[in-house]
Amino acid sequence: MKRFFLDVILLALFVAEMCFHHLPKILHEILGVAFAVAVVIHVAINFRRFKALFKKISPRKIFIVSTDFFLAIFSTIIFFAGAVMSNFLFVELVSFELRRNMTLHQLHVAVPYMMMILLGLHVGLHAQELRQKFLGSKKFFNAAILIFAALGAFGFFFNRVHDRILMKHIFATPATDLHGIIFAALIFGGIIFFALITFLLDKKIFRR
Repeated sequence: MKRFFLDVILLALFVAEMCFHHLPKILHEILGVAFAVAVVIHVAINFRRFKALFKKISPRKIFIVSTDFFLAIFSTIIFFAGAVMSNFLFVELVSFELRRNMTLHQLHVAVPYMMMILLGLHVGLHAQELRQKFLGSKKFFNAAILIFAALGAFGFFFNRVHDRILMKHIFATPATDLHGIIFAALIFGGIIFFALITFLLDKKIFRR
């Protein structure tokens, strides 16, 4: 149960960080540090489970390890770029020239959207565990998943995620003009959209 609550906190922090347009910059940086700490705790708690993936290796385990590996790489890039771009917490530690580096700015915007997709894969691969926690309200759980997945599919195009991943210079999209709660729902829905696809493919390919 502790792992589950930590996962919920991680997901909430990630979504909140993606809504930086709607947050004070100082709060964005504070939540970023909190997210980094939560990621380290998450890795430490689940390290034994990760090591177990290397026993009796299978295509599914290779996929899980690859997903986790790139999540770790993308998290590191995001944290490093965020610290370099800091205007408050780490401003004294970085030179002005490095803080204004355009490539780092583009990475800090693009990589979180790549991570959103990877988080969807990660959640989808562990969907069976999550479903067991909602056995008492299975219909509600399934309905919520479908609603958020639909929002995520809509948000993928409305927020020009494909252009962001290609590191095109985009600051605002039609989605960023929406209320912060709606924008957060689109981001969360994006994770659920890819989680649902992964869950269905997992059942079809790896668990048949």
